[in-house]
Amino acid sequence: MKNILLTTLILTNLTFATENYLGMYSTKVDNKELKDKYCKNNIKGDEFCMDYTLTYPIVLKSDNIALKNSMDKIVEKKIESFKKLNAKNRVLTLLSDEPDLTWSWEDKTEIQLYATTQKSFTLAIINYNYSGGAHANRTIEYENYIIENGKKLEMKDIFIKGYSSQLTFIANKFYREENKLLANESLTKIGWYGDNFVLSDNFAITTKGLEFLYNPYEIKPHIAGITTFLLPYDKITSIMKSDK
Repeated sequence: MKNILLTTLILTNLTFATENYLGMYSTKVDNKELKDKYCKNNIKGDEFCMDYTLTYPIVLKSDNIALKNSMDKIVEKKIESFKKLNAKNRVLTLLSDEPDLTWSWEDKTEIQLYATTQKSFTLAIINYNYSGGAHANRTIEYENYIIENGKKLEMKDIFIKGYSSQLTFIANKFYREENKLLANESLTKIGWYGDNFVLSDNFAITTKGLEFLYNPYEIKPHIAGITTFLLPYDKITSIMKSDK
C-alpha cells in the first residue's frame, strides 16, 4: 500500500481543487436525486413536514472501468438504504409523540467522488440535517475504497501494527507546526475544546497525503465549522505498510 500511495506523489499535471483531489483518472460524473417528502397538519392546524433527499453520482465514463464498476456497486447499496427511509412513517410517529410539532425537518445527503489515487478512491458523504433547534447540522464523512474490488479501506489497512501512538505523535507535531503552535502551547489558542490532541479517524486517501477531517462539535464549537488538515506521506512513511 505504501508504494502505491507514494508513487502518486511524483506524478505531474494532477488536477487539484480546494474541494477535492481528482485527476488520477479521467472520470465524468453526473448527479441524480431521490426525494421522499411527506407533510401533515399538527393538532394546531400547522404543517409539519419530513423531507429526505439523496444526491448521488452516476459515472458516465472513466479511464478506469474498475473505478466505475466499484462506484456503481457502492452507490447502489446507498440508494437501497435510502429507499428504506419513509417520510410518512417518520411524520406520523413524531406527531404521535409531539402533536404540536411544526416547520419542516430535513435530512439531505450528497455523495461526491472526492479523491482518486492509483489504486484507491474516496467518497465524501455530506449530510445536512435539521430537526428543530437553533441551527442545522452539516457533517462530512470520508469513505475510502480499493478501486479493483471495492473493498473499504480502514486505517489498519494502511499502517503497520501498533501504529496508533506513533501516528498521533507525528500528526500532533505536524498540526502544531502548521498552526504555528509550540509543543507546549494549548490547542485552545486555535479554538479547540482542550489541550490534548486527538487524531480523527475520519480521513481521505489523496494523492498528496491523508486528509483528516473533524466535524463541528468534535474538537471545536459549531461556529468554527469543519476542520481539516493534510498530513503528507513523507511524514508517515516509516509506519506505512509495504506492498505484499
